[in-house]
Amino acid sequence: MNDNIVIVQPNIDPYGKFNAGTGAEQIQLLLNLSKEAIDSNTKMVIWPETAMSIADWQSNITNNLYYQPVFEFSRQYPSISLVSGIETFKNYGAEKATATARAAGDGTYYDAFNAAVHIQNGQVLSFYNKSKLVPGVESLPTFLNFLAPVFEQFGGTTGGYGRSESAATFAVTGNNYIAAPIICYESVYGEYVGEYVKKGANILTIMTNDGWWGNTPGHKQHLQYARLRAIETRKWVARSANTGISAVIDPVGTIRSSQPWNKMSTIKYPVPIISGETFYVRWGDYLYKLASLISILLLAWKIKDRFTKNKQ
Repeated sequence: MNDNIVIVQPNIDPYGKFNAGTGAEQIQLLLNLSKEAIDSNTKMVIWPETAMSIADWQSNITNNLYYQPVFEFSRQYPSISLVSGIETFKNYGAEKATATARAAGDGTYYDAFNAAVHIQNGQVLSFYNKSKLVPGVESLPTFLNFLAPVFEQFGGTTGGYGRSESAATFAVTGNNYIAAPIICYESVYGEYVGEYVKKGANILTIMTNDGWWGNTPGHKQHLQYARLRAIETRKWVARSANTGISAVIDPVGTIRSSQPWNKMSTIKYPVPIISGETFYVRWGDYLYKLASLISILLLAWKIKDRFTKNKQ
């Protein structure tokens, strides 16, 4: 198989990422890096979490002036699927459709999303809204809303994000890759990642912006979770990290190619397609559930035994 995937690592400072006036420059950087790396066999390009950071309504993304170069890239390379992180909004009209929906000034309600988008020429845009939100930064219980401005400084949003109810996949006719759009923290949840595979994903595409942690063990540990997900699902992982570590990981957890932290770079790799479901994908964290049940039974037995002895 000669088809390959290109992973882009733009190395954009996350603490300056959302400053006004930088959005168009960031998009151009992502496009330039992509164009330098792709070839005639490239079938998918992966950008990191919130790479498309100029928030807009999901229904208006194709009309957004900042994103027109992205759609021009799609027209120029019609056989390539672009999978990217994106910041979006969705309007619900006069109905408060979700618990996280916020009131707009005109009497309507909307949600903000840390999302993923699939773009390919001639195809309708597909969105997946991050489901497993980071506690504090992306999701706060109501009684802690007064802390929202503090967490917002670490990449969150005041009031919390909306979310999808379940995993989803990005698939189009003519492209053999069926992507699992896993956004950052979601890669920590093994059983949830298995849901993408159950829905047909044959490659795990992880988009992350864990550069908020700086040069600490955090981004390294996060990478190791991706290796576990590869082993559990027996799928290749293509990981695009804004500031690194971006990587290609094979189904036994071996890192085949990577780019280090704090480096602007790309990876091009001929990722094979592996179909099917593993025992873990079908049954999830059965060992954990079984161990928990046994622990509860042992604890109950011990309490009963102690109670019986005290009565004698």
